[in-house]
Amino acid sequence: MCMISGFRVYIFPLICLCFFGCSLIPGELKTAEELMETSPDSALKVLRGIRRIQLINPADKALYALLMSQAYDKNDIKIESDSLISIAANYYDKKEPIRAGYAWLYSGRCAHNRGNAEAQADALLKAQEFAEMTDNYKLQGLVYCDKADMYQSQNQMDSVIAYNKKGYQVFVKANDTYNSVLAAISIGYSYSAAREPDSALAYYSTAEKLAVPLNDIVLTSTIYKGLGNNAFHQKDYQKALYYYRKAPVTNCEIYDYNKWYLIGKTFVKINRLDSAKYYLNKVKHLDIMTTDYYLLWQKIYEKEQNLPKSLYYAKKIITIKDSIYKHSLKNSFAGLEKKYHYEHLSVENKNLIIKNKQKGIMILVFLLLTSIIVIVFLNWRFQTKKHQLTIQQQLNEQEKALLEKANENNDLLQRQTRMQYVLLQNVEQYRSESSKGKRNILDKTRSSVSKIEEEIIIHTDSIYKNISNRLSEKYPQLTQRDILICCMLLAGFDTGMIATILDVRYESINIHRSRLRKKLQLENNENLIEFLRNF
Repeated sequence: MCMISGFRVYIFPLICLCFFGCSLIPGELKTAEELMETSPDSALKVLRGIRRIQLINPADKALYALLMSQAYDKNDIKIESDSLISIAANYYDKKEPIRAGYAWLYSGRCAHNRGNAEAQADALLKAQEFAEMTDNYKLQGLVYCDKADMYQSQNQMDSVIAYNKKGYQVFVKANDTYNSVLAAISIGYSYSAAREPDSALAYYSTAEKLAVPLNDIVLTSTIYKGLGNNAFHQKDYQKALYYYRKAPVTNCEIYDYNKWYLIGKTFVKINRLDSAKYYLNKVKHLDIMTTDYYLLWQKIYEKEQNLPKSLYYAKKIITIKDSIYKHSLKNSFAGLEKKYHYEHLSVENKNLIIKNKQKGIMILVFLLLTSIIVIVFLNWRFQTKKHQLTIQQQLNEQEKALLEKANENNDLLQRQTRMQYVLLQNVEQYRSESSKGKRNILDKTRSSVSKIEEEIIIHTDSIYKNISNRLSEKYPQLTQRDILICCMLLAGFDTGMIATILDVRYESINIHRSRLRKKLQLENNENLIEFLRNF
């Protein structure tokens, strides 16, 4: 029991520490990220306050590694080992292309710091791949300018200018004035080294205009020294002196000593040796310009015919050159290997891009053809269905018309049958009445026939909308007997029945029908009864 209580005493605070510590870390990382652009020194201070052991989440570890590498770079702390930045480079992928791009960018800079050109080329290639997936123009510009620096070390000026121009263009898109100025200065320097002074002057002038609102004396100093170098290469030494003197004092040794060196170098060219000595003596630390600096002193003493001093500096130059030669011999194979691998990777990357584009085009063509086939099939199916529907509608309409016609004919037939039945009953009745009487038989018979004819016309007019009067009006040449026969035909009486009712011969009715067709002006192929029904 005591052991359990003791365990709780120690483990509970540890759990709380881990919980609260871990919950605070992402906030501190966010703060450092926000300070990175405006106050990189403050961002570095925040990051140094975080203990890496507290970072449990892989995402937090990766972000810490990226921000710390970025802070070192912005504070001019050169890191050669990639053990830290590799955490970020291995973590970030296409899901977070911006952070992946920055991770590989700083990985390339670490490789540059330790002199591993192959690793730098590989890292920059990956950084470019991720950068171009995004709209982060600043990241793209940094990658392009780092690639330009690599080509600068290989003295491939065309590639240097091309990549610096790409960097300048995207920095302008990003409204990043500071880096735009740096890119313009680099382009101007490259054109000046390539002996294209007009192009160099154009970019230095652009950099000068862009730098005005920044009020950065280091940038201004660099621009004027670049303009001076451009004039110096054209052997316009007075203009070169004008620009070198115009470069402001920065209170930064490396910049100011370089200014004094350049002025001294120009005075040597115009044989103002005392002035040259004055400015060269102001240079206290030589750094990368050691050889050139001693060479100037050698030239000065040669012109003054001071042979001991001239030999002294000649020996110094030989010693330094020998050291440089050994160093270059050591690194020459690395340089060649760097160039080979970089170009090889570039070719492979281009081939991969071309293959991907070809695959993409083939897929698009396939999808287009498939879409066209589907559209044609659907259109054909739609037209077929539409045609079938039209035919079905026509058949339905015809069936409906036939049904209506059949109903009409049935109705007409029923009326005709009823009318025939009534008329026949009346005929029989009139005949029976006429046969019973013994007087005035002829008069009664005529009276009966007249009544039958009258009833036939009345019944027919009731069905066919007063057809007797309409026939008389349109065909005045028709006799009463003609009208009667027309009505009897419409009533459904055949020729024999008509002959019986009218008490005439069968042939007489046929003759009368023939005459009736002529009066109605019917063609041979026209049916008399159909004509009367449609009249």
